[in-house]
Amino acid sequence: MQKPTNLYGQIKDGIKPGGDAPAPVQNRGAPGAQAVRAPQVVLENIGPIKSAEIELGRVTVLYGPNAAGKTTVARAIEYAIKLMNSIGVDCSKLMELVNYGAKVGRVVLNDYEISLERSEDFEKINVIIKRGAETLHSDECRVGNYLTGLHIASDLGVDSLVWVRYDNVKIVDAGLGSEGVYNLTDLFRPSLIGKYLSKSASPAKIADSYDKYKIDVNHDLSIVVNGWLDVQDTELFFNDYDNFYKLDHVADGIKRVALIIAAKHIAERMRELGRSPVVFIESFEFPLHVDYVRDLLGVLEKGDVPTILETHSGYVLKYAVTKGWRAYVIEDGNAYTDLTRPELFKAERAVVSELAGVL
Repeated sequence: MQKPTNLYGQIKDGIKPGGDAPAPVQNRGAPGAQAVRAPQVVLENIGPIKSAEIELGRVTVLYGPNAAGKTTVARAIEYAIKLMNSIGVDCSKLMELVNYGAKVGRVVLNDYEISLERSEDFEKINVIIKRGAETLHSDECRVGNYLTGLHIASDLGVDSLVWVRYDNVKIVDAGLGSEGVYNLTDLFRPSLIGKYLSKSASPAKIADSYDKYKIDVNHDLSIVVNGWLDVQDTELFFNDYDNFYKLDHVADGIKRVALIIAAKHIAERMRELGRSPVVFIESFEFPLHVDYVRDLLGVLEKGDVPTILETHSGYVLKYAVTKGWRAYVIEDGNAYTDLTRPELFKAERAVVSELAGVL
């Protein structure tokens, strides 16, 4: 039997995608603009991933073992944004992105395709960028930062990545043509909010936006951790409704929740200004107890920026399925959506079986 094309709702290799279809996302920053398509990412021979097609919904969960390629998805999106908007990428990083056992890796982001052809001696990599049959860029990269000269953020559908890591947030912004890494205190500096407003924004507008940003972050934070953050003389404090605490004396779980929520609201500010960000949260559940995980998932569900949760938590995967979110198991070089396949959870099943034996 002929296998049908892998379009949403059809079956590929006997696997039917589960979860919500990629809903259009309204670009609120551009009055009268049409809703834009949520991002679709295809990876071939990228890092540990041999072949994967990932369609992003409002929230998308990537589940799987360590070193399976979940974080590779964020790295591929980052490099795609940079290459298509002439933000420098180190040539060695592009070479490392291609699967070690392959010569050619491919990243497709919506309608644009990036082919990375690495030489056998690992001395150079050819970068070819196409839209359909049209070649937009073709050149080789050997050493140093590589720039393509392209500026196609407005047509790409994704122009920014807000990547939440363990204790900082990396923001790649094609609109500004730059990237930056920020810790939790940085995310509460008025200058950062001003950076994501128009260059002509008045000090009063920046101050108003900053105040609203703090209110929004603390509203969501209070839902999860029953407390809030405040800046006093450039230093950030946590208040549990009884006392103020310096960050050094605040639990790591609280600081992690605050980092995720602040990053979420930065991305939402970017969207309000007409940008098209994607949020990627690495090791989502680290180091959170299940009650924080549950309430934080509820907060993220209300966002309007496509958000990817990289996780090892079965609870997060279960939550995604019950909510109808798109969920993928990344394993053995592929992205699976049929979560009824028992072989995808053999390690988890073994643990449960052992636990049952002990009890």
